[in-house]
Amino acid sequence: MHLDPGTKKSFEAILNQKEELKEAQETLKESVKKLADELGVKPAVVTRILGLVEKERAKGGVLTGEREVVETAGEIV
Repeated sequence: MHLDPGTKKSFEAILNQKEELKEAQETLKESVKKLADELGVKPAVVTRILGLVEKERAKGGVLTGEREVVETAGEIV
């Protein structure tokens, strides 16, 4: 496989994007940790909340479904 200058440039651009993504993910992780510390919960709780909000915004009905599951579990306990 021979790489011309344009192809090499494309590879470099992708590598740069991957590095930017990695840095953004680290920043996000730190933001989640900071918020969790402020709330006095584990980062997994903040991540779960964020996931539920994202799903609710995307398709709706998620929070109602989760609420029903929790209420049902409460009835069993």
